[in-house]
Amino acid sequence: METASLRSSLVRQAIEAINQDKLDDFMALFAPDATLVDVSTYTGFHQIRDWAQRETFGVHVRFQPQSEKNAEGTIIAGHVQSVGGYNGPATFVFTLREGAIQSLDIS
Repeated sequence: METASLRSSLVRQAIEAINQDKLDDFMALFAPDATLVDVSTYTGFHQIRDWAQRETFGVHVRFQPQSEKNAEGTIIAGHVQSVGGYNGPATFVFTLREGAIQSLDIS
């Protein structure tokens, strides 16, 4: 599945930012009080940015979407590839509110 064909423009922008190593663009999509869960829970801009720098952008993650799991296009199953980090299947579950990412749960 091509990233460009994802139904949710916000989800598409988040995945494009990851795949293009654009940390600032990725962070601009989150609500100020957002949470991110990737084994541990990170809350707010600074914690999410620290996680993103270390676990995503620092290891040059690429996320290839394989399917949308709901009609809204906010649950995406795919494959993660990185340099020195996790490689394998992953599901990204986005909760969107008022034009921003309120939460992202990665499993």
